[in-house]
Amino acid sequence: MRKHLKKHAFTLWLLVAVLLAIFFPEPGAKGGFFFPEWTTRLGVWIIFLLQGLSLPTSELTTGYKPKRLHAFVLSWNYLLFPLVVGILLIPLSFVLPPELRLGFWLLAILPTTVSSAVVFTTVSGGNTSNAIFATVFSNLLSVLLVPTIAVAYLAAETEASVPLAPLFLKLFLLIVLPLIIGQVIRKVLPELSASVTKRTKGWSNWIIIFIVHCAFAQSVSSGFLDDLSGGSILLVITSTVAVLLVISRLVWWSSAWLKPTREQRITAFFCASQKSLATGLPLATSILAAAPGVVDAAAVLIPLMCYHPAQLVLAGFVSGRWSGADKDA
Repeated sequence: MRKHLKKHAFTLWLLVAVLLAIFFPEPGAKGGFFFPEWTTRLGVWIIFLLQGLSLPTSELTTGYKPKRLHAFVLSWNYLLFPLVVGILLIPLSFVLPPELRLGFWLLAILPTTVSSAVVFTTVSGGNTSNAIFATVFSNLLSVLLVPTIAVAYLAAETEASVPLAPLFLKLFLLIVLPLIIGQVIRKVLPELSASVTKRTKGWSNWIIIFIVHCAFAQSVSSGFLDDLSGGSILLVITSTVAVLLVISRLVWWSSAWLKPTREQRITAFFCASQKSLATGLPLATSILAAAPGVVDAAAVLIPLMCYHPAQLVLAGFVSGRWSGADKDA
């Protein structure tokens, strides 16, 4: 029992953060004791600084081949995933409010995970160097692609006008700059980087939990979540699981077209089907902050928050089978 709870501790703490926001929203809401306008930005900056410190960029020089593998991953991250979600959303568009529909679209265009995709690839016997290159490239590309697509969608749906240049600058300072600083420190002071990475393991998860709490606290204070029915939440959860299962099956099936090695196919599966909460959360909150009052941030995050634990459960199940197959072989 304790082992099971520890395995899903992050998901459970996310639920705790949401519940605390529902019952005690004042500290995490705008102008509250936690000063979320500043602390959430600082938290995002720290997340990507720590990622920069921990990313083994030496692996990038050996992981960029075969190029067709990375083209496959990016195609699923930014083209095929949105296409499948768009088809699945057609019947749901009549029952889901606009904020939740935007949440599914935002989920569809987010980059792949960094740490979990690499970890599950390694455990399952995939190519770690390929996974590192694919995840880093996808996440860096997301800084340009995600805001552009999201702003275009907002403009079409709500007639909101969001200038892209200031948004790109903000995301560069918030995401790319700390990554670069972390990589420079890793290069110049490798021992210090290794020590900091070891001592701060788990910090990113706690920061994400804090950001989620503040987003939901603001929504509770604004009264938006009062309008969401239990049926809508249940529909989002079941739809998210359905999206995950359909996407995962299609990714695995289509990866055979690459004629890859077994290691490359495993890499393609995890990197193409997963979506990043660590990168997705800052992107989503930054984009929505640039269009205040248009949509509710917490509602937009719900599909991503449902998808993240579901993909970890599925990845754990699949990697357990694949790693067991390696041992049997």
